[in-house]
Amino acid sequence: MRTTDPEYPAAVEAAVEVLRGRARQGRTITYGELSAELAERGFDSVPPYRGVMTYLLRDVCLHGNADGRDPMLSAIVVNKASREPSEQFSILARSLPFSRSGDWSWRDEQERVFGRYREE
Repeated sequence: MRTTDPEYPAAVEAAVEVLRGRARQGRTITYGELSAELAERGFDSVPPYRGVMTYLLRDVCLHGNADGRDPMLSAIVVNKASREPSEQFSILARSLPFSRSGDWSWRDEQERVFGRYREE
């Protein structure tokens, strides 16, 4: 899948739905688990590593959050071995429009995500 493919926006929506569900439970999800969940929903061309997954997770963070102030939903997507988000997540968090500060941590962002979606 490419970001220009007609099904890409629907894949972003599906990823948002999966991640909000996990966030409501206060649970992280691995890149592989997210890829498998998307495949179950018909989006079988989103591998768990680099490529389109990077763009998909960026667009998940921007979904309904154009100014970047809300919690970054993809903070709960982690590497299976390290149980941490990828370095690409930290790079995204420090870029526009998110612009997280120097004392920011991905753990804080995860807590913001869990706090936000537990309230719904």
